[in-house]
Amino acid sequence: MVGLRRFYFFVTLFLFLGLSSFAQKAKYQGDIIYRLSQYVTWPEINGEYKFVIGVVGSATDFESFQKLAVEKRAMKNNPIEVRYFDCADAIENCHILYVSEECEIEIEKIVKKTKNDPMLIVSDQKGYGALGSIINFIESDGKLKFELNQAQALKRGLSVSDQLKDLAVVI
Repeated sequence: MVGLRRFYFFVTLFLFLGLSSFAQKAKYQGDIIYRLSQYVTWPEINGEYKFVIGVVGSATDFESFQKLAVEKRAMKNNPIEVRYFDCADAIENCHILYVSEECEIEIEKIVKKTKNDPMLIVSDQKGYGALGSIINFIESDGKLKFELNQAQALKRGLSVSDQLKDLAVVI
């Protein structure tokens, strides 16, 4: 429960600090995504050497996730590797794929390319949750919230904890 309170604190902090700078926004979203990942289970993740975070969109977001990887060092007891993708066809072998709001690739192409992969797709575009993103950041009543596409998570073999479901807007 302490971890959940800490997570909620960071979501609140994210809102209070404002979203004026893309670099600042990416850093706080990265921290939130890191915490969210603690409540998701991937199939056979412990047998893999690296935990891979893919970024599609802006170089600023990529740099923020690289800094996060240096700071946190590991996810699920595996060292973090961050990869940048500039087209849907290049996306592969990620545990988390962050689709930046600057991403010019249609989310439907990303979902179709990765449909058989146990990949947690995270975005922050209106409507992306319904289009196949598993976690989609939204703003509602002046607060940062996130949608959880539970059906998409199950299709990808990801298990989401009840604690995370309780915090999310399940779609």
